[in-house]
Amino acid sequence: MTVQLLKEEVSKLSKLQQAELMHYLVELLTAEEFVLSEEWKGEIDRREQALNDGTSIGRPAKDVLTKYKSE
Repeated sequence: MTVQLLKEEVSKLSKLQQAELMHYLVELLTAEEFVLSEEWKGEIDRREQALNDGTSIGRPAKDVLTKYKSE
């Protein structure tokens, strides 16, 4: 399976499922040499909670990246 195919499949998931996947990936990365600071862990937890309680509105990554590429 290619990364592009994975991205397409992930985009079909609910926001809650995407957050769970993101949490899993972060945990996977932190299990090895990748070190995530406590501040970033807290930020991820805060964002996950905001998604879970509906106070956060997600935006497609391509929209966010486009905004910053033009600056």
